[in-house]
Amino acid sequence: MFINAINTIRRSLERPFTRLAAILLFALVVPGIFPPSETLAEPLDYCFATMGFKAIGSRMHGRMGFKQQIVSDGTLNDLQQDLGLPRDTRTFEVDLSLRPLEHHVVRLFGRFPEYYAGSTVTPRELRTRNTVYPAGTLISSNMRTAQYGVGYDLDFLIGPRWFGGLNLDLRYIDFKVRMGNAASGEEDTIAIDEATPCFGAHLTTRFPFGLGPVLPGSRLGGYTRMSFGIMPNYLNYSDLSAGLALLVGPLTLPVELEARFGYQHESIFQSQENTSSRVLEFKRDGLFFSLDLAY
Repeated sequence: MFINAINTIRRSLERPFTRLAAILLFALVVPGIFPPSETLAEPLDYCFATMGFKAIGSRMHGRMGFKQQIVSDGTLNDLQQDLGLPRDTRTFEVDLSLRPLEHHVVRLFGRFPEYYAGSTVTPRELRTRNTVYPAGTLISSNMRTAQYGVGYDLDFLIGPRWFGGLNLDLRYIDFKVRMGNAASGEEDTIAIDEATPCFGAHLTTRFPFGLGPVLPGSRLGGYTRMSFGIMPNYLNYSDLSAGLALLVGPLTLPVELEARFGYQHESIFQSQENTSSRVLEFKRDGLFFSLDLAY
């Protein structure tokens, strides 16, 4: 039987079309098993440390308050319509990263504390667990948020013009929303003060993009990163960004400059209904611009 199979294969290879198909298959499969040396990434593609600054302009929307429960008949209060908070936000972030090995990156990041305040005359009756704000009440509110964390990237995909892989973050979230009436001294507060682990993925591409003497050695590509909290039953967090990246260098010193521009989405949802029926929903979408120095 084995000899008959060998003879069948030999007779098939004698046909011109079958022989050509076998040659093409061999040419496609063998390079994937034994990649040539030029497919490996150049040192500057993966052995570097970066220091970056990121600015995000976004519009926020969300609600805070108390769910309709048997133990509490509170309302969910819109951040703009019921609390009078501004819709536009400005976020600034600093990122540091170090790649000690080809496939491994360690990151530190932090956002500057943000503070927003507002007031409005509520168009409807607002109920919390302990307070009732009748329609026409002047509501004063404020929101404070900040984030800090440490991360690890595993770039198991490495190439001369792209790299990507998985990322793991431990993100500390400081988030507080307060609403109340200054005349009566009554107020209600919902706060998040948690360190939550997040899991996600990232991908970056770089292709030669020459502009003559203006930007010598530049490369243009795409960039995306996503991160999701892994405790969705208690604190559901997500952060997604995608856009274009322009890498210029090396400059006079062995330093490269990378500029990124794109879209960013952030979402926070926390429900404490098991204890006090409190709930917080927060989302914002906007554009970001960042500058990174790569060594």
